Amino acid sequence: MKIFLDDLFDTERKGWIPERYVGARDFFEFKKLLDETLERGETIEGLSFDNDLGEGTMEGWEIARWLTETHPEVFAGNPELRAHSANPSARKNIEYYFELGQKHYKEFIEAKDSPHSWGEMERKNR
Repeated sequence: MKIFLDDLFDTERKGWIPERYVGARDFFEFKKLLDETLERGETIEGLSFDNDLGEGTMEGWEIARWLTETHPEVFAGNPELRAHSANPSARKNIEYYFELGQKHYKEFIEAKDSPHSWGEMERKNR
């Protein structure tokens, strides 16, 4: 699965979607596609993120951060990663989280699978 995150993917930007990519307008559509893909045991082969996804929604860089923190295994498959945002500072933030995920996914997976340290402390104090 390749996901193109852009709130305008089905408008004038329809021609921007690379071949074999599926569009998502916001975090909820992105998460649904991601969850369905992972539940089927498939890998994420590509991601292309816009940043400004509309008033009152998570921005692309926030979704990139969320993805890196909650699903670092996505980066293990070395997917094609692209930030297509016209916002230069946001594009840098998206690229930062994509690079962070690529470089440190093994450590993030290990940390994710470890028991939470606060939980360990609570169990010991009971």
